[in-house]
Amino acid sequence: MAFGDTKRPVAAKRHVCVWCSGPIPQGEKHVLYVGEWQGEFQNWRMHEECYQDASDNDYLNEGFMDGDGEMPERVKALAQAEREQRQPSKK
Repeated sequence: MAFGDTKRPVAAKRHVCVWCSGPIPQGEKHVLYVGEWQGEFQNWRMHEECYQDASDNDYLNEGFMDGDGEMPERVKALAQAEREQRQPSKK
């Protein structure tokens, strides 16, 4: 990363993790990066555990594409719960 700022806010609304493409629900602490990398403006959010995975595997320095990471089990459960909420009840 050339320059930027990494913060750990609490989500005021639902966001999507750039690493795993899973939901970041309202009220969840997560990582927000705003800055420049390889001449391009960056503004993305990740779950704490996704940020740790990307950092441990050097993707934050080497670069990554949206959805490159594996969705953590905790986030899979969140995504499933969201899908079930959106489906109309079948009676």
